[in-house]
Amino acid sequence: MTGFGASETENDNWRIRTEIKSLNNKFLEMNIRLPKSFKDKEIELRQLLTFRIGRGSVSVSVIAEKKDNTAGDSLNINLPLAKSYKDKLENMAKELNIATPDLWSTIMALPDVIKYEESEGLEEDWQLIKNSIETAFLQFDSFRLQEGKTIGLYVKDCIDKISLNLETVEKEEVPRRESIKGKLMQSLADNKEDVNVDSNRFEQEIIYYLEKYDIAEEKSRLKHHLNFFLECLEKEANGKKLNFISQEIGREINTLGSKAYFFPIQQAVVFMKEELEKIKEQLLNVL
Repeated sequence: MTGFGASETENDNWRIRTEIKSLNNKFLEMNIRLPKSFKDKEIELRQLLTFRIGRGSVSVSVIAEKKDNTAGDSLNINLPLAKSYKDKLENMAKELNIATPDLWSTIMALPDVIKYEESEGLEEDWQLIKNSIETAFLQFDSFRLQEGKTIGLYVKDCIDKISLNLETVEKEEVPRRESIKGKLMQSLADNKEDVNVDSNRFEQEIIYYLEKYDIAEEKSRLKHHLNFFLECLEKEANGKKLNFISQEIGREINTLGSKAYFFPIQQAVVFMKEELEKIKEQLLNVL
């Protein structure tokens, strides 16, 4: 969602500079700054940009500089009000016996003595601003697309690394099962003088423990989630959808770690979690 775009344009009356920039946000928050002459166009502009931007914390700034500072604007001085201020201030100074060396600047600073009224913008001037905004938006969108491609390559690399660690888990599965069985057999041998063991019952217990710690389903689901993530990344890289899939990936990785009880597999799980955190961090910047 991070992006930036800017443009400058002008006509006979105005010189326009537009900037659009955005930062990450789960929702769309848009802050629009328009010249006073075009404040009434804010709703129109907000509707124009809402569906095109999607989400993010967006700032749209339009700075309009008039080429002829007098054209269409009026600077009014309220002389009767200024005279009234002057008379009352002089009377007050006289009553208080104080000097009034800078009465002019005091009067000019009082409310409503000077009024500046900016004329309403013409439709052709608004069209100029819209064109400027459109140009800035195209740059803004291009920036986001380019960043999206970079993020896509980075995230794909993280998924590939998770897949490599999953292959490590599969390679270590046989040694893991032998390790569990060996520990049970060793425990039995250490206590054989104190415990009478039924061989058939013991074999059933071995099978029970091996099934309890079996991770075949987790490995299969994790592999499917990884493939589905890559498929969505290529076809429809929706940030929220990819985030949901990453949550499922994390759930399977956590289950692998909790059921493994075997250091090489737990080590691979740590590496997978590290890559998954990188993915989640990047997905915050995907629409």
